[in-house]
Amino acid sequence: MMAAPPTRSLVDIAPTIAELLGIPLPGADGTAIPELTDHLQRCDRVVLAIVDSLGYFTYQRLQPYMPHVQGTVIRCRAVADHTTPAIASILTGCHPDTHRTFTTADVCTSPIKSVLELAEERGIKSAVVIESEGAKAMKTKIDLVAGVDDSSDMLDYDTKIKEHTIDLLKHKPVLMAVHFRAIDRYAHEARSFDELAYAAERIDSHISEICRHLDRNTCVIVCGDHPIHGTCIEGDQDVALIVLDM
Repeated sequence: MMAAPPTRSLVDIAPTIAELLGIPLPGADGTAIPELTDHLQRCDRVVLAIVDSLGYFTYQRLQPYMPHVQGTVIRCRAVADHTTPAIASILTGCHPDTHRTFTTADVCTSPIKSVLELAEERGIKSAVVIESEGAKAMKTKIDLVAGVDDSSDMLDYDTKIKEHTIDLLKHKPVLMAVHFRAIDRYAHEARSFDELAYAAERIDSHISEICRHLDRNTCVIVCGDHPIHGTCIEGDQDVALIVLDM
């Protein structure tokens, strides 16, 4: 019987990206995922698309509605059940008790640097597209930042995330992180599975369009930040990490 593939952790994502791009990541709690670094040696650019609430089993349920988000799938342990500390762990490779980033205000004061900042310090152009308050904090750290105001219309919000992403790609960043939120918002609002599926379809379309604007040898990584909230999809404790087939 073949052994099940190992479950990794969200804190392994930043070390994996750092190894791919040759960026030192001192003090990280996580380690690079060898099956990804071996597979992606040809990549010299990385786009990281964080899909809020894309739990591992959530992705399995929504996969038929996300035909462009297909590839190598890895199950990752979640490190937090809220977005800000989870994304901080994704970008720093550190557990929340290490990075101590629990609110947007903490982004400005945390002594732990993200892989985006460390890349920028080495002359590797980085970019991020997130909600406006988070963008204000990141503008103190890297040059290419775009923010989208929070909205009651999360489908429109995600569309603007896509549009800003495509706009910043004109500046040829080597490393880019973007954050889509519709699945999470719909889960919080206790929407039906059909509505979650529609949100997933829209995000899939956005990622597909972003991919059409990428240079060759760009690696696209899609990951969740925490398991889904609510009861529409039950049983998630881990998140999905997908390296797209390009």
